Amino acid sequence: MSSTEQNDAAVTIREIMTTDIITTSPEATVDTIAEELRSRGYGGLPVVDENGYLIGMVSEYDIISKRGKTVRDIMSRGVISVGDEASAEQVTTLMGLHGIRRVPIVREGKLVGLVTRSDLLRLYSLVRWTCQTCGDFERGLSRPEKCTRCGSTDFALDVERRTGEGF
Repeated sequence: MSSTEQNDAAVTIREIMTTDIITTSPEATVDTIAEELRSRGYGGLPVVDENGYLIGMVSEYDIISKRGKTVRDIMSRGVISVGDEASAEQVTTLMGLHGIRRVPIVREGKLVGLVTRSDLLRLYSLVRWTCQTCGDFERGLSRPEKCTRCGSTDFALDVERRTGEGF
């Protein structure tokens, strides 16, 4: 099933972010978080305080490259995050610029979601920009400047909805 949205529509992270997030506290032991990452097959987790505020990220790399007893000792601070109004293209750009695999989504400092490269790849396969002049389409997370077939700049954003994949 496909739904056509307004011509000026953009795909926001809110539409694809994972909201049921596994997190850790800064007091968790390194051994505990190492086992958690290994058993779940995750590369990292957000670190939140007792009020749900994002205070860091802890990754496999942090565990194997840093010394410490608790997540607080080894976590990465100054985490790159975005608000849930950010576009998929903005998040993709951030991932590329900083070489990161997951981006926490925050609202007023509190963690509300997480987007991974896999989420963006899944979105890419569902999004297409359809030329309203000739009907040709192009896949991508951002609106094309012009149609490669006819040169038109009039596009509609089509997002295929697959409920089994969550969006």
